[in-house]
Amino acid sequence: MEILRVENLTKVYGKDNAKVVALDNVSFSVEKGEFVAIVGASGSGKSTLLHLIGGVDRPTSRKSFY
Repeated sequence: MEILRVENLTKVYGKDNAKVVALDNVSFSVEKGEFVAIVGASGSGKSTLLHLIGGVDRPTSRKSFY
């Protein structure tokens, strides 16, 4: 049973020359009972992803998110 699905999640900060793509079409799902770790280098979008999943921030675009 799927408890979280993220499809084509994108977050862009700024505009034009100051544009930073924090997440670019990220997709994944988490099944009930599954353990998940979010790892990556500094600046790779880990906190941005968690803020979007938690509803603290709004995505620039997404296909589905539940």
